Amino acid sequence: MDMSILDGRTDGPGLNDLLEHARDAVRGGRLGEARDTCESLIEAHPEQPDAWFLSGMTALRNDDTDKAHTHLSRAVDMRRGFAPYRIALGQTLRRLGDSDGAYRQFHDAWILDPRNHEAVFGLAAARAAKGNRAEATHLQRMALRLLRRNVGRHFGRKILGYAAGINAFVRTIPGAGPSREFRSAMMLARWLTKRGDNGGAFAALERAQRVAPDDARPVIELGRQAFDAENFMLALEYLEHAHEVAPRSLDAKCEYGRVLSRLARHEAAFAILEDAHLQNPDAIRPLLLLGWARYRAGQSQRAISDFDAVLEQLPSSTEAHYGRARALIDAGELVDAKRWLQRCIALSPGHAGALRELANMKDLAPGDPNFHGLIAAIENDATPAQRRAVLHMAAGASCHNVKAYDDAFDHYRNGNLLKDVVFDITSHTKYIDNLIETFDRQHFERTQAWGNPSDVPVFILGMPRSGTSLVEQILASHSRVHGSGEREEMLQLVDQLSDNLNDSRPYPACVTGLTENSTNHIAERFLGILRRSDPHAARITDKMPGNFHHVGLIATLFPNAKIIHCQRDPRDTCLSIFFGDFVGNHTYSYNLTNLGRYHRQYQRLMAHWHEVLPGRILDVKYEDLVERQEDRSREMVAFCGLDWEARCLDFHKTSRNVRTRSNAQVRQPIYRSSIARWRPYAAHLEPLLAALAAPADSSTQVVR
Repeated sequence: MDMSILDGRTDGPGLNDLLEHARDAVRGGRLGEARDTCESLIEAHPEQPDAWFLSGMTALRNDDTDKAHTHLSRAVDMRRGFAPYRIALGQTLRRLGDSDGAYRQFHDAWILDPRNHEAVFGLAAARAAKGNRAEATHLQRMALRLLRRNVGRHFGRKILGYAAGINAFVRTIPGAGPSREFRSAMMLARWLTKRGDNGGAFAALERAQRVAPDDARPVIELGRQAFDAENFMLALEYLEHAHEVAPRSLDAKCEYGRVLSRLARHEAAFAILEDAHLQNPDAIRPLLLLGWARYRAGQSQRAISDFDAVLEQLPSSTEAHYGRARALIDAGELVDAKRWLQRCIALSPGHAGALRELANMKDLAPGDPNFHGLIAAIENDATPAQRRAVLHMAAGASCHNVKAYDDAFDHYRNGNLLKDVVFDITSHTKYIDNLIETFDRQHFERTQAWGNPSDVPVFILGMPRSGTSLVEQILASHSRVHGSGEREEMLQLVDQLSDNLNDSRPYPACVTGLTENSTNHIAERFLGILRRSDPHAARITDKMPGNFHHVGLIATLFPNAKIIHCQRDPRDTCLSIFFGDFVGNHTYSYNLTNLGRYHRQYQRLMAHWHEVLPGRILDVKYEDLVERQEDRSREMVAFCGLDWEARCLDFHKTSRNVRTRSNAQVRQPIYRSSIARWRPYAAHLEPLLAALAAPADSSTQVVR
């Protein structure tokens, strides 16, 4: 999907107009005008990849290939999953005589968009430049076939566009009102969605909404589009509005409940979906979504009951089979989970999620029939990009399990490439700067007597895949500790803090508006929510890794809370994240260079927390925990102010729901195979190693 269309609503005022002006100037050959507009855009919006792309295209048409290379590389670096950027960069590299570099860009564009004839023509030209005539001829023929197909699609879209134009003309006839324009826009949106043009469909739906602002249907579809693009906050905005416009609409309720669940607003999601189910007891969708909402809230057994209820009405429901399997995995019932995954695949051969779970459980080998079906689905250019991404990750895990490391890395890389996201290291670095400047020594001197004195909260944090699940499982094996998993409350508090303080400044600047009363009130409310998971536990863990950003706020709210920082070899950490198939707010995770840069900023921030909060944070290194399990486990238990219990050594026997990528690993005794996991992939990791070795100060900005 062209994510820029969905992201445009959150951009600064006038940005879309400036971008369109620059595009028109480039298309019209007004290169001086285009250059000036792009320079203004980059100065005002350096985080906008389209600005760099248009500037690069302008430079390319002006034969300034060095500038074109720099600016197009910047666009690709920010948004790696967008084929047109890579095609333009490939064309620039061809002009610079770098046939190998051009081939890599055209190849990646083809992976991203298998129907793109420009990418395949570029591959052919790059191969011809290397003297490989046979492969170049084959690629040219393939490109011509794609071109013929694409021309057919182009004219089909033109015809529909003419139909829309005719409808617009008919509106001028007396008696023909806006209803015709609305129907035309909805028809166009459906047609474009079926053909995979989600950006065009989004624009058509916005037109339909403008024509009929009181009709919930286009708003619901806009919410679905945003949800599918993983822009959950935009989806929430649309679907809240749809629910207000049509409070009794089953469709609006279901989509609204689904996005609330994805944003971990569990109680609100339950209320909406349970109401939808009560009003429509024979409808399958609200019950299915309720099962998924229970699953995301960590209520595996209740989720299984909901999925079973769906299967009673619809035994062939693939998603109910899949949801039941996922809930069983989290509950630790792995043998039963595998059976349900196999049933899911029998109903839907090539089911991406089920294949990925089997691969992660080491139950899918490259020689299996299911694996052959997986590869066939990847190679089918009709398979949507989102599904191909998941299938590549499943294939990567399968190849890794049999030590076919080169094949595994290729699949993992392609799967990550298909994640069409934007990550801007400059903006992220500035955010880290702001956290460091806000939560300085003076802040903690000013607030030292504030907050809730409770020692119940235990925050386990660090980079993802750094051992947080293992640490929590060890502590949760203690009789006085409740492990509550990855909680979203701190992230939600950060998102809402400026509103709660009635402060127009975003976080963290709004932190300076905290008072003793507001701090105590926020902490009391947070503790009350945490306590719901276990009213009697002496300690309750929150193992959201990303809370390392918010140590300053945590220490302000809870001066006696325990903070455990999990560390692991950066190479193993980053590679595990790269292989992890994360969803949601992990835009840094799909590229090795960005992963290295992000990790360096994390290290810079953690060094700051140790400096301003001496003695408040316990560092636990994964490798030390593996080698000295009892010593490090005793240290963690003592740090939490608890007496030692030997059961913490048998953590793998502790029965509890675990919602994490590591849910299978924490049910096994400690093992060493995850140490130095990066070594078999060393030949592929140069971008990561270079980024990890680079300085992490706030002035660092690498442009590639």
